[in-house]
Amino acid sequence: MDDIDNTPQLPEERRKFIQESLDRWCANMGYKDSAANMLTLSNTLHISKNELSIYFDQCLKSTFRIWLSEIRFNAAKQMMTECPDYSNDIVSAECGFSSRTHLYRVFKAKEGCTPTVWREIHS
Repeated sequence: MDDIDNTPQLPEERRKFIQESLDRWCANMGYKDSAANMLTLSNTLHISKNELSIYFDQCLKSTFRIWLSEIRFNAAKQMMTECPDYSNDIVSAECGFSSRTHLYRVFKAKEGCTPTVWREIHS
Protein backbone atom coordinates (compact mmCIF):
# COMPACT_ATOMS: atom_id res chain seq x y z
CA MET A 1 0.00 0.00 0.00
CA ASP A 2 1.36 3.42 -0.97
CA ASP A 3 1.74 6.23 1.54
CA ILE A 4 -0.60 9.05 0.62
CA ASP A 5 0.37 12.57 1.57
CA ASN A 6 -2.81 14.30 2.72
CA THR A 7 -1.06 17.65 3.17
CA PRO A 8 -2.92 20.28 1.18
CA GLN A 9 -1.06 22.00 -1.64
CA LEU A 10 -0.44 25.71 -1.19
CA PRO A 11 -1.99 27.80 -3.96
CA GLU A 12 0.54 29.48 -6.28
CA GLU A 13 -0.43 32.94 -5.04
CA ARG A 14 0.18 31.90 -1.43
CA ARG A 15 3.53 30.26 -2.29
CA LYS A 16 4.62 33.49 -3.98
CA PHE A 17 3.54 35.55 -0.96
CA ILE A 18 5.46 33.31 1.45
CA GLN A 19 8.58 33.36 -0.75
CA GLU A 20 8.46 37.16 -0.96
CA SER A 21 7.99 37.37 2.81
CA LEU A 22 10.98 35.08 3.42
CA ASP A 23 13.10 37.04 0.94
CA ARG A 24 12.20 40.27 2.73
CA TRP A 25 12.99 38.69 6.13
CA CYS A 26 16.41 37.63 4.84
CA ALA A 27 17.06 41.04 3.23
CA ASN A 28 16.25 42.62 6.61
CA MET A 29 18.73 40.15 8.15
CA GLY A 30 16.20 38.44 10.39
CA TYR A 31 18.53 35.42 10.38
CA LYS A 32 20.98 37.39 12.55
CA ASP A 33 18.77 36.76 15.59
CA SER A 34 20.23 33.59 17.10
CA ALA A 35 16.89 32.98 18.85
CA ALA A 36 14.98 32.88 15.55
CA ASN A 37 12.77 29.83 15.26
CA MET A 38 9.66 28.76 13.40
CA LEU A 39 7.37 30.44 15.94
CA THR A 40 9.17 33.79 15.85
CA LEU A 41 9.30 33.66 12.05
CA SER A 42 5.59 32.84 11.92
CA ASN A 43 4.77 35.76 14.21
CA THR A 44 7.03 38.17 12.34
CA LEU A 45 5.67 37.28 8.91
CA HIS A 46 2.06 36.80 10.07
CA ILE A 47 2.02 33.38 8.40
CA SER A 48 0.92 30.31 10.34
CA LYS A 49 3.52 27.78 11.42
CA ASN A 50 1.55 25.14 9.56
CA GLU A 51 1.69 27.09 6.29
CA LEU A 52 5.40 27.75 6.72
CA SER A 53 6.04 24.05 7.38
CA ILE A 54 4.09 23.11 4.26
CA TYR A 55 6.00 25.72 2.25
CA PHE A 56 9.40 24.50 3.43
CA ASP A 57 8.43 20.91 2.74
CA GLN A 58 6.69 21.31 -0.62
CA CYS A 59 8.48 24.25 -2.19
CA LEU A 60 11.97 24.16 -0.72
CA LYS A 61 12.15 20.40 -0.03
CA SER A 62 13.71 21.34 3.29
CA THR A 63 12.93 22.17 6.89
CA PHE A 64 13.07 25.55 8.59
CA ARG A 65 16.19 24.60 10.55
CA ILE A 66 18.09 23.39 7.50
CA TRP A 67 17.01 26.44 5.47
CA LEU A 68 18.03 28.86 8.24
CA SER A 69 21.38 27.12 8.71
CA GLU A 70 22.06 27.48 4.98
CA ILE A 71 21.16 31.19 5.04
CA ARG A 72 23.50 31.78 7.99
CA PHE A 73 26.26 29.67 6.44
CA ASN A 74 26.16 31.69 3.21
CA ALA A 75 26.12 34.95 5.18
CA ALA A 76 29.16 33.79 7.16
CA LYS A 77 31.09 32.91 4.01
CA GLN A 78 30.26 36.28 2.50
CA MET A 79 31.28 38.12 5.67
CA MET A 80 34.57 36.23 5.93
CA THR A 81 35.33 37.08 2.30
CA GLU A 82 34.37 40.75 2.58
CA CYS A 83 35.72 41.34 6.11
CA PRO A 84 38.77 39.07 6.49
CA ASP A 85 39.82 40.82 9.72
CA TYR A 86 36.64 39.75 11.53
CA SER A 87 37.24 36.96 14.03
CA ASN A 88 35.20 33.78 13.93
CA ASP A 89 33.48 34.96 17.12
CA ILE A 90 32.32 38.13 15.39
CA VAL A 91 31.24 36.25 12.27
CA SER A 92 29.26 33.71 14.27
CA ALA A 93 27.50 36.42 16.30
CA GLU A 94 26.80 38.65 13.29
CA CYS A 95 25.38 35.80 11.22
CA GLY A 96 23.04 34.45 13.89
CA PHE A 97 24.91 31.37 15.03
CA SER A 98 24.28 30.61 18.69
CA SER A 99 28.02 30.16 19.30
CA ARG A 100 31.38 29.90 17.59
CA THR A 101 31.14 26.14 18.12
CA HIS A 102 27.93 26.05 16.07
CA LEU A 103 29.69 27.95 13.26
CA TYR A 104 32.54 25.40 13.35
CA ARG A 105 30.12 22.45 13.24
CA VAL A 106 28.31 23.87 10.22
CA PHE A 107 31.56 24.54 8.36
CA LYS A 108 32.89 21.05 9.13
CA ALA A 109 29.65 19.50 7.88
CA LYS A 110 29.32 21.61 4.72
CA GLU A 111 32.92 22.34 3.73
CA GLY A 112 34.85 19.60 5.52
CA CYS A 113 37.07 22.15 7.25
CA THR A 114 37.04 24.81 9.94
CA PRO A 115 36.14 28.43 9.17
CA THR A 116 39.81 29.37 9.60
CA VAL A 117 40.96 26.81 7.02
CA TRP A 118 38.14 27.89 4.69
CA ARG A 119 39.38 31.49 4.96
CA GLU A 120 42.92 30.43 4.07
CA ILE A 121 41.70 28.49 1.04
CA HIS A 122 39.51 31.36 -0.19
CA SER A 123 41.78 34.33 0.49
